[in-house]
Amino acid sequence: MYDNHFHIGITGHRRLPEEKIPVITWSVKDFYADIKKLNESKITVLSSLAEGADMLCAKLALDMGFRLAVPLPMNVAEYRKDFSAYVAGEFDHLLSMADEVFVVTPEEPVPYNPSRGFYYRQAGIYVAKKCDFLLAVWDGVENDTPDGAGTWETIKLARKFGRTVSRFW
Repeated sequence: MYDNHFHIGITGHRRLPEEKIPVITWSVKDFYADIKKLNESKITVLSSLAEGADMLCAKLALDMGFRLAVPLPMNVAEYRKDFSAYVAGEFDHLLSMADEVFVVTPEEPVPYNPSRGFYYRQAGIYVAKKCDFLLAVWDGVENDTPDGAGTWETIKLARKFGRTVSRFW
């Protein structure tokens, strides 16, 4: 991890409404431009590259010249199973552009038969804990999940860790 960098964590929905994507894109670009102006540190974006918001924000960050660190919930081969062939191609491209790719070590005790959601939660904990600022592409619905994984859960974690959260949608 780059200690002398300003870290922007990414969380967001996998399915973004088509009609909202232009506004979300413009808002995130504007946010990144403001961060770049105000921050003299090098900027690293933490994104697990899930389909939707994670990939969109990672692409925009790379366009701004930011570094990309990819904390994965599980190994690449297993994680790719969650993507269609088209999205898997985007995922592979973004991975190739990343400065750092690693599988997150769980912070919570691993249950006897862990769900995929358990591992997604661990990636969310990592992003929420390591970021200086969390960018959330979120519809505003406070939806707790049984395994504690998801956009709302990551927002709650970031707040628990004292991080500032900016919401776009």
